[in-house]
Amino acid sequence: MARKVRVFVENTSQHIILKSLNDLLLFQDEEDYQTFKLMLEELNISHSLEIHAYVMVPKYFEFLTTPKHIDSISKFIQSLGRKYVGYFNKKYERSGTIWEGRYKSSIVQDQLYLLDVMRYIEQKADENYAFSSVGKNLFAKPDAIVSQHEIYRKLAYSESYKTEYYSRFFHSKVDDTKNKFIANCLEKQLVTGSVEFIKNLEELVGMPLISKNRGRPKKQTEQKRKKMYKNLVVLDKKKHNSFKINQIKNLSFAKDIKFVPISANEIAPMSETFPIVFTADEEPSIVSLVSLGGDCLALDDENKWITPYIPIHIRKYPFTLAAHKDNPEQRVVLIDEDSSLFSKTKGKQLFKRNGDKSDILTNAVDFLTTHENQIIISKNLAKAIADSGILEDREISIGEGEEKKILMQGFQVINKEKLIALSDEILADWARRGIISLIDLHLKSLNNIQNLFNILHKRQN
Repeated sequence: MARKVRVFVENTSQHIILKSLNDLLLFQDEEDYQTFKLMLEELNISHSLEIHAYVMVPKYFEFLTTPKHIDSISKFIQSLGRKYVGYFNKKYERSGTIWEGRYKSSIVQDQLYLLDVMRYIEQKADENYAFSSVGKNLFAKPDAIVSQHEIYRKLAYSESYKTEYYSRFFHSKVDDTKNKFIANCLEKQLVTGSVEFIKNLEELVGMPLISKNRGRPKKQTEQKRKKMYKNLVVLDKKKHNSFKINQIKNLSFAKDIKFVPISANEIAPMSETFPIVFTADEEPSIVSLVSLGGDCLALDDENKWITPYIPIHIRKYPFTLAAHKDNPEQRVVLIDEDSSLFSKTKGKQLFKRNGDKSDILTNAVDFLTTHENQIIISKNLAKAIADSGILEDREISIGEGEEKKILMQGFQVINKEKLIALSDEILADWARRGIISLIDLHLKSLNNIQNLFNILHKRQN
């Protein structure tokens, strides 16, 4: 069988496992563990990589690391393997290798899976286990091996708060499907990440990285949503130099949407009329429910919004922002090239004659940037709520038994009993951060599900 090709991606972590040969016990007493740990500390300094999580168990060594160079991991494991083999064979009067073969590795999409992989590794042993990174990450105990990842460091501004937040995540309900996905990716040396992330990597490295039978977790409740944007393309000053934009007269482009993404500061005005819920995605978002399975109920017969407040997601059309494929930190402006708002004869010019952005385009970009920042904050709030384990799947249906018909699914709401059962520390923290106020608005807004039925009934009549 051909060897799996190693792929290096700068500033991206990898999940690694090094197994023993034929189930050999790598660590047979306390001295073995201590010796291996000392070797780790020494080699960690001399090799260009950072270890964020690790565990040493009798038959394997598993860790999460971010290599700085393309050969950092291979050189590190080669040095570690040789040193420990020499020690082990001398002590137990044997010869030959003690390792199964090449280490197995999986590139990790850090923004989506880093903390999950850390927990997956550290839950392989007891919380008081001395030969794991759990002491450092969960209890802030000194550990010369561990270098905290930026995502972990940004959990809070102080060490005590970091461990507190990580502890909540560590002890929250584990998604078995996600754990199986992580284990499968490592075993088959696939990428632990979304399909979109993998496609970007494939473009970067110039080779296929995805498996046809990938087996990554899928939310069975995920609603297939029709989108407003029909033909999104990157805005190009040469290609679109002659494009003009007209004022929005109606919102017919939004007639098929079921959910409207909203930021935290939009919850109050939207919750007066529509239910506010969370998407059932791996990384949930805050959305407003505006349909019962058919057309958008927030639009009237003239395709105008039925409430005074129109969400920013609607108002920003036909523009939006996306990450640059070569630099995820950089944002590019996208437009719906097929939008009827664009014209080459009427409207306000997007670009000046010299290729500079017109005032209307400059204002649009500023508007998009401000909104995206608000959405990022809102996603962090939604993640904090999701990580606490208080969200539950919900659906909207009519009828019972064989007559039951599901109108809407793929969203989650907060379970009041689980919310009340949270610790005083979490609730106090959420109150200071304004999360409790948002939760109150969310829970009250669920009464607006009946409002959607009322709107639908009025239209049908």
